[in-house]
Amino acid sequence: MFDQLAKQLQVQTLVKGKNDFYITEQEFEDFCKEFLFEEIKGNHMGDEFCKKYSQSNYVLSILSNYRAKEHIKKFYVK
Repeated sequence: MFDQLAKQLQVQTLVKGKNDFYITEQEFEDFCKEFLFEEIKGNHMGDEFCKKYSQSNYVLSILSNYRAKEHIKKFYVK
């Protein structure tokens, strides 16, 4: 499973070329605060991030909230 996840991550981030969508650290912090209410409802961070910012990222949709947060910080926060 980890190998598949790594391949999907590579396809999502490296093969498509450079990501041209970024958010600021402040936007990320605000998103995390807003997400608390969604988390109580049982929603997943990756799905909510993609929905809020109109992004399509299969990897985010399958990651746990903790891993999705790390992924977002690494690939989307500047």
